[in-house]
Amino acid sequence: MKKIAVLGAGFYNINVYKKLKEGGFYTIAIDGNNEAPAAEYADEFVNLNFSDKNILFDYLKSNPVDAIMPINDWGTVSAAFVSEQLGLKGISEEAAISATDKGIMRDTWAKNGIPNPKYFIFSSIKELEENVQAVRYPCVIKPTDSGGSGRGISVLKSKEDLQWAYEFAKPYVRNNRFICESFVDGIELTIETISIEGEVYVLAMSDKEKPDLRTRVATSLNYHAKLDKKQEALVQETVKKAVKSLGIHTGMAHTEVIINNMEIVMVEMGARGGGGHIFHTIIEAVSGINAPLTVAKLLTGDKIELNLIEKKGATYRFFNPRYGILKKVIGLEDVKKWNGILDIGILKKEGEVVGDLKNSLERAGYIVSKGIDRETALEIAKKAENTIQFEIEEIL
Repeated sequence: MKKIAVLGAGFYNINVYKKLKEGGFYTIAIDGNNEAPAAEYADEFVNLNFSDKNILFDYLKSNPVDAIMPINDWGTVSAAFVSEQLGLKGISEEAAISATDKGIMRDTWAKNGIPNPKYFIFSSIKELEENVQAVRYPCVIKPTDSGGSGRGISVLKSKEDLQWAYEFAKPYVRNNRFICESFVDGIELTIETISIEGEVYVLAMSDKEKPDLRTRVATSLNYHAKLDKKQEALVQETVKKAVKSLGIHTGMAHTEVIINNMEIVMVEMGARGGGGHIFHTIIEAVSGINAPLTVAKLLTGDKIELNLIEKKGATYRFFNPRYGILKKVIGLEDVKKWNGILDIGILKKEGEVVGDLKNSLERAGYIVSKGIDRETALEIAKKAENTIQFEIEEIL
């Protein structure tokens, strides 16, 4: 059995380990949390801080594996560095850094003629105040590297928002670098790709629904994205160029773009599969491709031949109850039994605050549905959302 070290063992990663084991891989879960929820689904568990590349290298130098698979932004640079040092397959450390630092990412795309919004990098509130007119309002502020999940992102409508947005982003900044970008209106899309020997294949594409909040956290991802043929061709062409420009020649990339008619602008990219249920469940439901197993085979040197990539329907919908304290959730067990429901769950516990979408980690729960097409999956998800009832205590 080939050994694969998987960087990350959170709740959402459980199915990654299940699919790798079903595919015949020996899995080693590595996570800084000694009580990581997915650890019990791996063949081995190692408790260490994999975001420190030197700590990871010291461990894997003495405990050889056939491949290293990062499944979140915290592990991409370490995986690339250690893979290079040990002669394992993967992307370069330079490519991994470009795919985690949004400033370097934007600079790279700008040099390669890939469409960006107006932007600038800053490190202090003074630099922000002095340069914000270069992009004008509305604009977006976020950390250049926050580890993903939409941490610290907000939309500013006027100079009165500057201090709040700066303080909101500051706790999530890992490298003392923020980025300010012009706000781009249009349809926001997510695109899942896999690179095999430098060739980029699109596996899944969704359009997002977002409430009118300044944190802009999505409440639904709908597959396959509702685009005409010309728009879809433009998105695929642009994303493939963007993936290659960052040096992601092997493995997954999760990309977000905004399209308005035939105008497209890059939002961001990660050198790993999409978070939550996307990598291990939704990609397969939509395309027919088992992404974790395909990536594992790719990284361990197996020949990969992608058969027909399907375009079935799926919806990744998130509960967005009104603000308050969660008292009870009704109807969950019945909905779990419905045809077309791949997964459904509540992430908040009774007594916790819901309805405060600071980032995607604050979502109250989720519905993952599938269908022969987009409309079928969306109908199932909406029906499920309307069936589940949240009892909320108002916060005075």
